[in-house]
Amino acid sequence: MQRILILSTFAASTLLLSACAGLGTPAGLQPGQTVAVVNSLSWDNPLSGKRDGVRTSWPIKDGKVAAEYFPLAQLKQCEAGGNACAWGVMRAKRSAPTLAYAEGGVDVALSVSMEVARRQDARQGETQTAMAIPQDVAALSGKRQVQPSWKLKYGKVEQVELDYGVRYQMCVQRYDAAGKAIDTCDIPFI
Repeated sequence: MQRILILSTFAASTLLLSACAGLGTPAGLQPGQTVAVVNSLSWDNPLSGKRDGVRTSWPIKDGKVAAEYFPLAQLKQCEAGGNACAWGVMRAKRSAPTLAYAEGGVDVALSVSMEVARRQDARQGETQTAMAIPQDVAALSGKRQVQPSWKLKYGKVEQVELDYGVRYQMCVQRYDAAGKAIDTCDIPFI
């Protein structure tokens, strides 16, 4: 009986120590360092023709990053020669990615989806927005979802091209204990 009690105590201690070890510094990071996911969804502005979009940075907390709902945006696609153009409103979302720290970076699996239609609306908390293309204008429509899995190295940008010139980019960036960036993610501020 005493032997069973000793073995049970040893097994419980081993489990407790391994659980505590999992709460330490993630693989490839120095004590005090943190990591953020930097991502961007961009497109050509239909009026100016210049690149437009949104760039955000999300700190990884408890191995997780929240889903992201991008703002509604207008897109335009013209036939060769620029005579006839169709317009659409895009609604896009990035799922909460699955993240795993790895030596030199983070393994990421995510889903990016976009829907383009004549009219879109979006609701986030207390805010509701809507955008529409007039009925007398040719409208774009379509849906697309991509599910990339990347082994992101710190500071290296990965990207995927979507429909109508829309581009999604992602990078992971380390910060030291003082909050200063160690790596540079070459994703433009738009």
